[in-house]
Amino acid sequence: MAHKVVLARGGVLGANTGIGGAHHALHQTLSSGKVTGWELHGVEEYDLGSSPIALRRLYHRWFKHPRRVQSLTTAPQRADLIHITDQEQAHLVPRRSSIPVVVTVHDLFHLFPEQRLIGSTKVDVGNRNPSLIRRRDLSKLRQGLARADLLLCDSYATLEACKTHFPAVKSLWLPLGLDLEAFAPQHTKSATLQPAIDLEKSCHLLIVGSHDPRKRMAFIMSVLGGMDEEVKAHCTIHHVGQSISHAGEDSVEDLARTHGVENFIAHGGNLSNQALMELRHAAEALLFPSISEGFGYPPLEAMATGTPVLCADMPSHNELMPKDACLAPNDVAAWQSAIAEVHAKWLERSSSDDSHVWPTPDESLIEHAQSYSLEAYCQRTSEAYSSLL
Repeated sequence: MAHKVVLARGGVLGANTGIGGAHHALHQTLSSGKVTGWELHGVEEYDLGSSPIALRRLYHRWFKHPRRVQSLTTAPQRADLIHITDQEQAHLVPRRSSIPVVVTVHDLFHLFPEQRLIGSTKVDVGNRNPSLIRRRDLSKLRQGLARADLLLCDSYATLEACKTHFPAVKSLWLPLGLDLEAFAPQHTKSATLQPAIDLEKSCHLLIVGSHDPRKRMAFIMSVLGGMDEEVKAHCTIHHVGQSISHAGEDSVEDLARTHGVENFIAHGGNLSNQALMELRHAAEALLFPSISEGFGYPPLEAMATGTPVLCADMPSHNELMPKDACLAPNDVAAWQSAIAEVHAKWLERSSSDDSHVWPTPDESLIEHAQSYSLEAYCQRTSEAYSSLL
């Protein structure tokens, strides 16, 4: 007989967000019986709509929902384990629980923000000046993490951070997984199965990520703007993610204009899964200059499609990359050289034909991504849960 798990988080999130995607993937694997010895007992979350009143949102977050999760520990048909699926909901860890409580920790830079020096540039990782309400919220999250029975860390960098800040709590490395079949190239990107078929002939480059300071949109636009004019003329840059900066910086579109990146398309943060998948398959490479990630889905997702990744050698997304595949985070010349090499391969492939020739998936990258398959994730999850019984 399988043990029962309740998944808990706060407000609902879409599957196309990083944390939301991790939650939905775990929900799916438990529902389908892929986590050996464990099954889904229920999900505790709430939907306040798209524009809830601030006080109502705070009431649900701090009072109503924590009481609901606390009640699960004494319910007549209670579960065997509660799994809170990200650290931003750690305040939900019950103060008293007769069953184990697990929290997935993607990162700790919002709870313990810092400023990193990359070259001569200071970059904020996490908000170092939160509002009074947010400071209280962060205190609740830290207290919740300290009450947990197990912290599941999706990177070694996060594991070390948890051991530093919460040494009394058991913590384990448990990287996230992908449904690799969903990312696999459809045959060979042939003429009958062209990705993003409406795209014009170009060396398409993809950037995925919000406009947070740690994502370094200004850096990558500076790199692109300084490329040879012929290369710039041939390249089309696609950005998927929120383009407005909450840190007061220019929008991504403004940064592109400032640095002379002319062929720039901002898709926003609400692109459909299918459209984003087509962009991955159509792109010559993913550009990922971020200096701090909890897990780093975009590089792994790109590799799962066979798409090359130009990635900053920073935690924890550098853990996902093949050996010696990352770039020095602030070496402009190295980034420009790597992009020029991508362009040269595109030019060689497409110069002999007026029609667009889609890139051939890199099978070695697809094979590398197998280490993070959903099957491996389910096995690790089963072992982690069972370690508490």
